Amino acid sequence: MREIAAQPLTPEAFAPFGDVVAEVSRPILPFNGRPGARAVLEVVAPPGPSEPGRHVVSLMERHLHSTQAFLPLDGESYLVVVAPDAPDGGPDLDGLTAFAVPGDTGVQYRTAVWHVPMTMLGASGRLAMHVHKDGSDADCEFRDISPVGIRLGAVPAPPLPSSPL
Repeated sequence: MREIAAQPLTPEAFAPFGDVVAEVSRPILPFNGRPGARAVLEVVAPPGPSEPGRHVVSLMERHLHSTQAFLPLDGESYLVVVAPDAPDGGPDLDGLTAFAVPGDTGVQYRTAVWHVPMTMLGASGRLAMHVHKDGSDADCEFRDISPVGIRLGAVPAPPLPSSPL
């Protein structure tokens, strides 16, 4: 099984996949590409890693018509795993990247970004999730992938710069 290491989240490293929601004065705008889809805000409680110090992923998803944002509610760190598009339209596993996200920082995926369902880095935690849905199969596309191990280790999360109020 292939393995990659989770790296600390930085806005620059995450930029190809979306936005980091950490700066008070910088708004992040959601996008909805379907007039009939409604904004949904949910609280989710993702599971922790599948193994101590490692999380194995075998499924990716994307939202072709909507951004998707996650905001931690309990101050717990979480794992974000993303991939660019492959020539066949599926996820490019050679570009798979994992980020350890501090518990005071949110992320918003751009439309059509392949990502793994959320995983908390600790045993528990809740995230607020925002996406647009209309209840159809167009809300979310799933792809099974060959399992990949994400080494978690002690990933230091650097403090993100904050903006003055």
